[in-house]
Formats: sequence, C-alpha cells, structure tokens
Amino acid sequence: MRTSTTPRYSTRELQAAAAALAEGRFSPTTSRAGAPATIDDQPTQPHRRPDGTADEGEHRTESTPVETDPAAISIGSAPLVRVRAANAGAGASTIALALADVADAAGIRARVLDAATPAWSGLTGATVTELGAAEGWRRGRRGAGVLIDRVDELLHVPAQVPSPRPAEGVDLTVLDAGWSMRELAASGADTWVSATLAHVEVLVTRPHALALSQSEAALIDLEDQLNAGQVLVVVVGASRWSDRELASAGRLLRAAHRQDAVLFAPLLSAKALPGLGPDPLPKQFTNPSQRLLERITTITGPLTANRT
Repeated sequence: MRTSTTPRYSTRELQAAAAALAEGRFSPTTSRAGAPATIDDQPTQPHRRPDGTADEGEHRTESTPVETDPAAISIGSAPLVRVRAANAGAGASTIALALADVADAAGIRARVLDAATPAWSGLTGATVTELGAAEGWRRGRRGAGVLIDRVDELLHVPAQVPSPRPAEGVDLTVLDAGWSMRELAASGADTWVSATLAHVEVLVTRPHALALSQSEAALIDLEDQLNAGQVLVVVVGASRWSDRELASAGRLLRAAHRQDAVLFAPLLSAKALPGLGPDPLPKQFTNPSQRLLERITTITGPLTANRT
C-alpha cells in the first residue's frame, strides 16, 4: 500500500497558523523542513535586498552538507541543462535566464539553479517575488512559471555548493554552473555541480581568439558528450558562423558547427541590458533563445511529456 507523504499537522499547529493569518504575521521559517516546494509556492516575505543578505531578525538556515555521490543529488526527474561559461564574462547567466524565460513563454515550467557564490551571481536581482530561504538556498519566482534557486551563503570552492532543494512541478531544470571551467575541473567528483549527469551541456563563449581557444579546451573535457550530440555551443556577440571571426576555432568547435550545434546570440550594450533584473529580457534575445530551446528539445524530447 502506498504511503502518503502529505505533511500532517497537529491541532495546535493549525490553531497557530490560523491566528497568524488573522493577525497578518507570516514567516518563511514556519514551513516544515523537507516539505518539497512547488512551482505554485506563494510568497512568504517581501523582496530581499539586492546583495542577498538577510533582513534583521530573519532566521538563517545552515547549508546542507554536500553529497559527493552525484546519484544522491535530488535534482528531480525533469531534464537537466547545464550552462557553463568557457571564459570569464561570456554571458552564461544571461543565456540560462533567457532559456528559462522562453520556456516559460512556451508553457514549460522551468527552474534555474544558480550555483555561484552570492558575490559572483548574475541572477541576484532576477526574481520578481522572493519565497524565502532554506537548506542553503534562497528561492524566488519570475514570470508565470520560473523558479530561481540561488546559493544563500558565501562559498569558496564548488564542492561547498549545497545539494539542491526539492521542487515539484518542474519540466526543465537549468543549471547555471556559476564557476569557471578550471574551478569545476579542479573539484571533479567532489561537487555535484559538474559531476551530475546532464541531458544537455550548453557552453557559452565569445567570438575572439582567446575565448575560442578556451572553448576548445572546454570541449576537450566534453568530447564524449559532443560526440553523443549532447553539447550545444552559444557564441555571444556573433550573428552567424564567420570564417573571419571564427578563424581560430579549433577542431572540436568546428565539429560542433558541422553538427548544427553552434548557435549565436547578441551582445547587448550596458544601456540596452544594464543587468539581469526582474523585467523580461530585451526582445533581441527572444529568437536566439527560442532556437536554443528547440535544439534542446531535439535532444531531450518534449519537455512536458512527463507531466502527470
């Protein structure tokens, strides 16, 4: 017989909840530990400060110890797309957020896991509504169906990234790896951020010699997945493959191009895109992001196929 996992509450707890509701008192720390959040979670606190620090008096939860076995990480059953930057400032967070936004517009419920330490996060201000902090993560909502989970505490190495919080009602998980390829390689199997198997690897780069050289080095680490058709490369700052711009592309990047696995996205000025805030991204990202989503679904299959 199947055992129900629905949380049970005592009469005292229900009375206390009713009293809090009547008096207008709400706290994100009153939810039961371990109860999975859903895409339809309601906000329990006002928007936090942009630097991600806690308001005075807010309860802070200690980070969950990192699981070293990737198979033990509870990311959920939704396909996982890992987005990494081949070089500093490539724009991986922008691509990850744009992918989640177009998925949302298509009726696909997406969750973004931002594994960067808060000081280096590109998604600190990307949520519209904050939903509270627990288990080392701060959760917020964006759009109709996007959850964004951001690391809530200072980290020094990828191995310190806590295990993801549970979340139900997700069709697509987008992992913004948040660390350099060198840092992830150095951590190896000690961090789920790079060790967990992904359905699709997205590598973000720029169209200049140094960036392309670093992209080739990154693709060496992903060569098995590239040969299996599970790697997509996004070149930010180019509109098409140009032998003049991409003359220094290496063997693996050219192989990705032959596989139709290289896509292009615009590089917007600081005036057009001053930062990743709660507002929708500029329309210049819509078509490139839709193409990326379409290429991902050719690998994963329909993203809503597993809904119950």
